[in-house]
Amino acid sequence: MKSILDPSFRYTKSVDTDLRKTFARVRRELRAQRQEGAISNVAPLRRGTLLRTKAG
Repeated sequence: MKSILDPSFRYTKSVDTDLRKTFARVRRELRAQRQEGAISNVAPLRRGTLLRTKAG
């Protein structure tokens, strides 16, 4: 992770960001790392259903 003290850090205004594109980029990077075997021990992220049990 980059630090704000890193000389290559560039501030981006919030109005100039697109979260959809950012999350898509992160997913692509994670997928590429998984294919390379870099994070093979991490379970893939999945959408699921929250199961609730009755109390008592």
